[in-house]
Parts: sequence; structure tokens; C-alpha cells
Amino acid sequence: MTIYKTIVEPILTYGAECWQLKEKDKRKINAVEMDYLRRSCRISRQEHIQNEQIRRRTRRVHTTVERVETRQLVWYGHVKRMTDDRWPKRALEYIPPSRRRRGRPAQTWMSGIVDTMRDRAIQENEWENRKVWRAKCEMRQKP
Repeated sequence: MTIYKTIVEPILTYGAECWQLKEKDKRKINAVEMDYLRRSCRISRQEHIQNEQIRRRTRRVHTTVERVETRQLVWYGHVKRMTDDRWPKRALEYIPPSRRRRGRPAQTWMSGIVDTMRDRAIQENEWENRKVWRAKCEMRQKP
């Protein structure tokens, strides 16, 4: 698990704060994580052991996707607390002047943040207090 925490997970999540996480990406990250955990426990998929049991054996409470979402929320709060003249905040709040292309709008990074905030029962303006924001970003709702 030390190798996973120090090498594999940082490689999987490098730059994850600004990813636009789609369901396909979440599935791929979860698949890589479970493949590593299974191999480290020397358990084959043919043994039909559930992922939850493997997580318990390796003492992994949260998935890598949950860690990525937490990092995104922390980054979002950090950018929102910046002054208005900083470039990251300008980029976050930028609205293009032209019209959108025809068809369904692409999922944005911000819509992923809003979904994660809704899943974790975080209100929009709670980013103003850093300690409360960090504590709420770490909390997860019971399924």
C-alpha cells in the first residue's frame, strides 16, 4: 500500500484539480485502482471476491475518484477566495461572448463541481470560511 500511495495514486491523479471528470473517466480510474489492489492482495477476478471486501482488506476507505473530487472542491474554494485580479479566478468566472455550438452543451468543470457539492450537501457560499469549507469537502454523504 505504501507503493500505491506514493507512486501509483499520484500518477493517476496528477493535475486532477482541473479535470472535467466524466463517468467514463471515473470508471477507468476505479478499474485501475481495483486492479492494483487485487494484484497487491494476490486475488484473481476468477475468485469472485467483491471490491468492497478487497477495500476492507487493504483498509482503503475512500476511492481515488472520491479523492479527486475532494481535491477539486478544495481547489474551487481556494480559487473563489482569491482576489478578482488573479488569473485563475478570472478564468473560472469567464463567460465567452459568442454563442454556443448547436446541440447538447458539453459538461463543464463547474457542473462537475456543482454535482459534487450537491452529493456532499455543501452550500454554494460556504467557501468563504476556509476551515468550514475544508471540513465539508472531506465529508461524504452516506449512500
